[in-house]
Amino acid sequence: MGSLPKSIQELDPKLARFCLNIEKFGKQKSGKNFAAFPMLVGVSGGIDSTALLIIATLLARKSGGRVFCAHVDHGLREESAGDRIFVEDLCAMLDVPVEPLAADVAGYAAKNSMGLEEAGRIIRYDFFNQCLKKFKAEYLLLAHHVGDLSEDIVMRLIRGTGWPALAGMIAYDPKRKLLRPLLSTKKEDLENFLRSIGCPWREDESNHSDDYTRNRLRNNIMPLLNAENPNLGAGLIRLKNQAELDETYWDEKIADVSEYIESGENGEIFLPCSILNKCHSALRLRIYKKILDGLGPGHALFDSIMQLDRAFSARKSGSTFQFPGNKVVKVNKAGLLFNIN
Repeated sequence: MGSLPKSIQELDPKLARFCLNIEKFGKQKSGKNFAAFPMLVGVSGGIDSTALLIIATLLARKSGGRVFCAHVDHGLREESAGDRIFVEDLCAMLDVPVEPLAADVAGYAAKNSMGLEEAGRIIRYDFFNQCLKKFKAEYLLLAHHVGDLSEDIVMRLIRGTGWPALAGMIAYDPKRKLLRPLLSTKKEDLENFLRSIGCPWREDESNHSDDYTRNRLRNNIMPLLNAENPNLGAGLIRLKNQAELDETYWDEKIADVSEYIESGENGEIFLPCSILNKCHSALRLRIYKKILDGLGPGHALFDSIMQLDRAFSARKSGSTFQFPGNKVVKVNKAGLLFNIN
């Protein structure tokens, strides 16, 4: 690995604009100049995360921030030890502190009766949260790009996901301090960036295997969709932007109703008919979803929420609905009572 640029000014003007556009996107989504704060970057060693680490470092040097790195060895490939060495060497060149983790993803998956993908995700995010606290970082930067967003939306469509989650992964989640500054960037542009500055990366051969759902989608379905519409990624970004606008609108509508929602001493929430009768069904559904999500973990399916609204509309007093996470909603003459069993 040769020398890497130490500042934005050392880059070719086209590459500098590329980095600044990523910074602009991140600012727009987070509402702040994220590069001026301590940032934790999750780095696997692949094209996307390697490019993000370098770009974040250059932006931090420009804006006064600081970059830290977290790397997880999932222990699923013989080459994974080499990935860790690559990431540590890259961080040494960039003067970026790195925290590695050697995880037993297969063991965790078997112990908890879950798939490798889910186990890996749980372990990664738990580790990232530990590193956020250790480094006192304000942001967790992940390298998801346009291709990942497209795959995510199509995968959710295949699984039958409805609103609002159909719009795919979000660019910024303040609760998790999570920022995806590459979400409007193409993978090929990240590869071109690395080639232009002479920086190598690690290839994960398991990405070519069809053993995992996302790989089958990436290797077989997405090429067909992109062949039909080469601008699919741009179209899905527009869909996401529209969905975000819609979500902002509905959040405002829900906020207007929130003052009429009653909370009990034992955590139960009562939604009176007096306010529900004035709401369009589209707003009622979103109110139900907001309350159910606020009760804790457990994803309420659209069909179940629709059934709840039909029961309310038909005034089926005494009806009880069970939702994931031991959440219960009871219909009575006065309204809906939400609670945890």
